[in-house]
Amino acid sequence: MREIKIRPIHEDKDYQFKLEAGIRFLKEGDQLKITVMFRGREVAHPEKGEVVLLEFAKDLEKYAKAGLPPVSDGRQMWLLFTPKVGV
Repeated sequence: MREIKIRPIHEDKDYQFKLEAGIRFLKEGDQLKITVMFRGREVAHPEKGEVVLLEFAKDLEKYAKAGLPPVSDGRQMWLLFTPKVGV
């Protein structure tokens, strides 16, 4: 299993870099866990983290299947992806 960590507020280039890394991991056959880390007052707005995770799910749907809906775990929120066979 591979993990990618990202913050709820990020630059587009950071998102693209992490997305490309995630696609590479999935093509290698690894499971992928995307974790959104909240710091300080960001914890008060979990919906921003959920938006990031759902955006990843939309962009990775060609390569992977998302598991459960986004899971909140204290100061983190995560989503698990399983690679699709034959991609």
